[in-house]
Amino acid sequence: MVTDHVMPGMTGVELAAASRQLRPSLPILLATGYAELPEGSQLDLPRLAKPYHQDQLRDRLDQMLG
Repeated sequence: MVTDHVMPGMTGVELAAASRQLRPSLPILLATGYAELPEGSQLDLPRLAKPYHQDQLRDRLDQMLG
């Protein structure tokens, strides 16, 4: 799953936590323009810094999915 961090209603970290409750092994990539996530972000997620190019997204997904 690829998610942005800043979204209406919940953050990408909150979405990732809820998703992992349903599918614990789900690969999740967090796209964010923030260098550091807010305090209380418990999940250690791979990140892709915004802005990014399609080739950067492809490379990061290749790394995650092997």
